[in-house]
Amino acid sequence: MLVILGILIAVLVPRLVGATDAARARLQRSEFVKLDAALGEYEHQFGDYPPSSFLEEWGPPPNDTNTGCEALVLSLWSPKWAGSTIPADHLVNTDDDRTKKPLASFPKPDLLELADSWGNPIAYFHRRDYGKKEKYLTKNNLTGEHSEATVIARKDPVTGLYYNANRYQLISAGLDGEFGTEDDIGNWPVATEQH
Repeated sequence: MLVILGILIAVLVPRLVGATDAARARLQRSEFVKLDAALGEYEHQFGDYPPSSFLEEWGPPPNDTNTGCEALVLSLWSPKWAGSTIPADHLVNTDDDRTKKPLASFPKPDLLELADSWGNPIAYFHRRDYGKKEKYLTKNNLTGEHSEATVIARKDPVTGLYYNANRYQLISAGLDGEFGTEDDIGNWPVATEQH
């Protein structure tokens, strides 16, 4: 009986874990759809998408880590625009930085980032910053260790053009928490394999 139970566990647990990972990836893609809608509303009101670098009126950023996503949060939760429908429970502060005074509609001066389905900051690039290298701090979901990665906007390997060339890019480090690996998720259409 124990042998049969052991065999069932050995077969079923990896499948359940794989199903959970796939469900989180689908959830992240659907979160990007919601975020795309919020950014579309922002662009409709202000004539452009949120910046991915600090505005002069905000002053200099306290560090050069997670800047694109922090600028996105400052814009979406700006006192000038209260239109964000993104739940605040999607916010993290992985690099634990703050400004001298609150810049967003939050009472605290923490510089928050939007988190992906695994709790890591989403990389954000406005089209003006395509080609710019940005540092992002993530937690490796397999080892639990924090690591810093250089992230750049992605190009379509077929055309050589940036994805979403006239808009912006959102990139999740995916399951492993490492940018630049196969499991990264972006807000552009996923290519399907042709057989």
